[in-house]
Amino acid sequence: MVMCKRCSSERIVKSGMVAGKQRFRCKACGCNFRVGDNRTDEKVVAKKLLCVLLHSMTKGSFRMFGKLLQTDHALVYRWIKEFGERLPEHQISGDIKQMDFDEMWHFIGSKKEFWSSKPLTIANGELWPGCSAIVMLQQSDDSTTK
Repeated sequence: MVMCKRCSSERIVKSGMVAGKQRFRCKACGCNFRVGDNRTDEKVVAKKLLCVLLHSMTKGSFRMFGKLLQTDHALVYRWIKEFGERLPEHQISGDIKQMDFDEMWHFIGSKKEFWSSKPLTIANGELWPGCSAIVMLQQSDDSTTK
């Protein structure tokens, strides 16, 4: 018996032929599918997993991953986005305060004018292997500079 690929219902009717294979339609959810739809194989699954792994461990772009794996960059983006949506929501404890800065790497190792128009000194260091720390220091009003 044929079952729906989306909802596993057995309320299936034939819905024509596609590329020489029987097409089915689920009466429960309306999904159209065909048995033996082999557009996803082991190579594609391996590419997806490699893209997610590379994205989580490196600073590469979607275009770079696409060129590396001979895949369209938009497809790489979609794979990584779909994987991220399936992850559980990250829990942050109440005693941690979080600040997000867009494009923080522009400030690493330099002095820049920031929101308060005072120069910030940004220092980047490694606490222990695999864990880095970024410290932002702002001069107080009573300090002197040369």
